[in-house]
Amino acid sequence: MEAAKAYASQWAARSLELERLRLHNLRAMTEADSALLFAQRLSAAPTLPLRPGSGLVEQQRLLARLRHG
Repeated sequence: MEAAKAYASQWAARSLELERLRLHNLRAMTEADSALLFAQRLSAAPTLPLRPGSGLVEQQRLLARLRHG
């Protein structure tokens, strides 16, 4: 039981470190980095029809569909 508690404690500590690293990396991204990542995500997804209108609304719709598979 002690080993399981120790493992859980390590996992919790590591998850906090990973979250800090993720946030640091997001803050350090440039607009170009962000655009490149978004383009990579879109190219990995099946073709989704685009609708006219707000680009931001359309981006949110596409990301939601990609997130939910």
